[in-house]
Amino acid sequence: NPFNFLDDARQRFQFLDLSKPSGASANVLNNYLTGKGTLSNQGQAFIDAGMTHGVNDIYLLSHALLETGHGTSTLARGVEVNGTVVYNMYGIGARDHCPIECGSQYAYDQGWDTPYKAIVGGASFIGNSYIKSGQNTLYKMRWNPAGLVNNGRPTHQYATDIGWASKQVHTMYNLYQEIGSYSLTLDIPDYNG
Repeated sequence: NPFNFLDDARQRFQFLDLSKPSGASANVLNNYLTGKGTLSNQGQAFIDAGMTHGVNDIYLLSHALLETGHGTSTLARGVEVNGTVVYNMYGIGARDHCPIECGSQYAYDQGWDTPYKAIVGGASFIGNSYIKSGQNTLYKMRWNPAGLVNNGRPTHQYATDIGWASKQVHTMYNLYQEIGSYSLTLDIPDYNG
């Protein structure tokens, strides 16, 4: 029940409209990314990715931190495929049964041969496949309530981890606190009527 999370300042971020930019500067993002492996100094990449593909930059940064173990995972450090080192910052295509092989092949097919290209290119996938198709919050990406209503079963869910949406919010909350003054647009499903 979404209403169980609304009194928690952090968990409320599960319902943040991810189609809206944060307004954070590259300096704020870079400060947060200090010491985060290949994500270090990529603040502008997250801003560019968000502006280009209509996805909140702080969400993208948070997602990348979670998926890459703070910029240190194998896919974040780069994997050689057919003689080209490629990167995958969001775990796109990295299936449970073949995370490295499938994730690096997806990155190779997309031409993500720099961390910047992986950040911006991955945002295109997230924006087009989820945010712009109505799954514009962490909660909707994970649970897809409209998919359940329309199909009678869960469909088109971003992650297999049951706690994926609630795990994303801590970094997002912390970064929004660093920004200082901000406003949030929340999109909360109401199952009561």
